[in-house]
Amino acid sequence: MKRKLYALLLEDIQKDVELLTELMEDAGFDLTIDVVEEKDDFISHIQKNKYDIIFADFTLPRFTGDTALDLAKKICPDVPFICISGTIGEEKAVELLKQGATDYVLKDRMERLAFATRRALDAVAHLKQFRKTEIELQTNRRLLQTIINNALDAIYIKDIHGKYLLFNDAAEKAFGKKSEDVIGKDDSFIFPEYELKRLKDIDDKIINSGIPITYEDSFEIIHGYTRTFHTIKCPMFDESGNASGLFGIARDITDWKALEKKLTDAKNKAEENDRLKTAFLHNISHEIRTPMNAIIGFAGFLKEPEMDFKTQSHYVDIINASSFQLLSIITDIVSISSLETGQEKPVLSDFNLNEVLQTIFYQFEVRAKEKKLGFNFNYPLENSKAEIKSDKTKLIEIITNLLENAFKFTHNGEINFSYRLKDQYLEFVVKDSGIGIPENMYELIFDRFCQVESTLAREYGGTGLGLSISKGYIELLGGKIWVESVQGKGSSFYFTIPYISSEKNKLVVPNISAMDFNRSKTILVAEDEELNFLFLEEVLKRNFKIIHAINGKEAINICQTNEVDLVLMDLKMPIMDGFEATKQIREVLPNLPIIAQTAYTNNFDKEKAINSGCNDFISKPYNKKELERIIFQFMKE
Repeated sequence: MKRKLYALLLEDIQKDVELLTELMEDAGFDLTIDVVEEKDDFISHIQKNKYDIIFADFTLPRFTGDTALDLAKKICPDVPFICISGTIGEEKAVELLKQGATDYVLKDRMERLAFATRRALDAVAHLKQFRKTEIELQTNRRLLQTIINNALDAIYIKDIHGKYLLFNDAAEKAFGKKSEDVIGKDDSFIFPEYELKRLKDIDDKIINSGIPITYEDSFEIIHGYTRTFHTIKCPMFDESGNASGLFGIARDITDWKALEKKLTDAKNKAEENDRLKTAFLHNISHEIRTPMNAIIGFAGFLKEPEMDFKTQSHYVDIINASSFQLLSIITDIVSISSLETGQEKPVLSDFNLNEVLQTIFYQFEVRAKEKKLGFNFNYPLENSKAEIKSDKTKLIEIITNLLENAFKFTHNGEINFSYRLKDQYLEFVVKDSGIGIPENMYELIFDRFCQVESTLAREYGGTGLGLSISKGYIELLGGKIWVESVQGKGSSFYFTIPYISSEKNKLVVPNISAMDFNRSKTILVAEDEELNFLFLEEVLKRNFKIIHAINGKEAINICQTNEVDLVLMDLKMPIMDGFEATKQIREVLPNLPIIAQTAYTNNFDKEKAINSGCNDFISKPYNKKELERIIFQFMKE
């Protein structure tokens, strides 16, 4: 059931009126509200109406919150007064509280208004209850003590000299002091010495002015344990109307403050993530359009009839380079998505680490010469000990990403990469003499989306996902990555992976074109995309008889009616996909080699293909050497 609330609002902006109304109703109040803008209307309304609470904007064109507060305290002093402002500072807010305002709420923190209102109404209720029972205090102290001790808030009473006369059970729990120890003593028994003068000034202000004060404060209590309280202190009077002391109500809001901060931090982080993701998408759009413009533009030039072969070959090279650039961008996006969703899994295999690193070295050696940089590679393990078991593909991508960054940000000097065996881990390092990284960015550079916002991303290009992907892969393999850097002098990226030795000999794969195959061997290519089939046919037709199926059902029929030695099975085809076709072929021909070939690249689809009966897996776009390796493995005589 909603709590009825009759409120007067001093406000001149209609949107702020609507926002306040919506917030209060959402918070469970059945709100009736009168809105005024002028001083005369304000006075008229508080004189003729009995309001539960007054909300007042601090600054209006012809009327101020200060004046409104003074008028309210004279005409209806018992009505809670909450100041609402978008410009009020902390010092002014404290001054208003000392002048008698019950609380204040900043316009950019309006979600706090409902809490402040409930506290103010509760304080009024406590005040009314206390005044009602004060007369009975001398004759019915036990009843009053029961009421006070059952309150959830800390309640205490002080005499005019600041000595405690009452200290309820909640106060004992909040401040860690027993009532019998506190009674007759002042604040010096409870609070730290550095707080005493300020607290005494507040108490004197209440007693001398006869006006309640509300404030929030944090205290170090119970052996260094800090808590935050929302406190209301009100004056007390004797039968002659003279000040006789004060009573206070304090609510422990430490947990609420922590939650408020947590929500604020979460909100700020979400807004920052949205901002970074938006910038990331803009950057990705730019990165994709760049190679696409080259592909489309130079492909159009190839149609010109009078183009010489040298120019045509140059344009084809540009299209190929742009295509690989575009593929790299798409691969980065797919990789980061797989890491985010937890679908990426390590695929372990045996390989020679020295040979893999040597191949990477050769690939980047050309770029080093173009940029006139020194480029060195060192490997300490002999080949027999360099036979390891790990995820070869991911390791290559990690090192490639680190070297790509090193070459991107290094203009003079040299780049070195090496590894060493340390405590059953392989520790790799890529060192450069480039622009370096500020120390406060050491952690941020591995975060997703962060680099795309930097000036470096705009100056040097790229998706900014390389380090994030590398970090994800390294942690997936059981290692860690870190950086050491000096701005202007260079960076060193270190990472580790577990050292798992393997004695398995590497299969030596000759080039298909140099192999002597019997032309009677037949390969079935199940592929619905004509261009993909034409490429495979061009690679394989010199050594094998090629049969084409455009869907899974046709592939099954061909296998049942022809002598087929190997199947290259596309997984995504019309009528029947490659998964189902493989299962049915396996029922009839359990020993027929079937190689999945598809644009799917995540581990889930690879596992699904193997579980369907495929012997191996190759991803599109095709790597000619990898295709030759698989063909040789299953077709060698």
